[in-house]
Amino acid sequence: MKSRILTGLVLCATILAGCSSDTPSQIRYSMVQDLKPEMMSGSDKINLQLNPVLDGGGIVLQVSEHSLREARFHRWAEPLNEQLEALVINTIKQENFSLRDQTLDVYVSRFQGSEAGKIYVSASFSVVNAKGQTIRTASRQLETEQQTAGYDALVAALRSGFDKICHEAIAELKGSK
Repeated sequence: MKSRILTGLVLCATILAGCSSDTPSQIRYSMVQDLKPEMMSGSDKINLQLNPVLDGGGIVLQVSEHSLREARFHRWAEPLNEQLEALVINTIKQENFSLRDQTLDVYVSRFQGSEAGKIYVSASFSVVNAKGQTIRTASRQLETEQQTAGYDALVAALRSGFDKICHEAIAELKGSK
């Protein structure tokens, strides 16, 4: 009788322990750890906006032609708009692009991966004068494949894709003065 009660208690304890499993921890990703700290301070000459679906804090995956899903456990370490703005500032400095009394409006419409291993990056870059008039615009989009599977590779591919379209757009804006 004692052994049955003891076996029953052990079985109940095992079942209850399985029900109280820990919630998986979140993994945070950064695309700007290699940048100098001054790149992260922002700029009053750059106005970067994200498509609202990208602004939830998680990495976004395109799960079908018309639907997106934000990852629950794979999150951005810093707000995505701040990371992308730092990458734009870095590109402007590398390209020696001067805004003088102008601002640069950047709208990022796509910045996501897919379950099939593709990445999608799209952005529009507009130089705006002191009167608020758009004087030059360059839009870029990129669709490519991840080199390897996983979120680390996705983040690296998204960073590389954004750097590429950013350099191309800034070079075009610089050349069309």
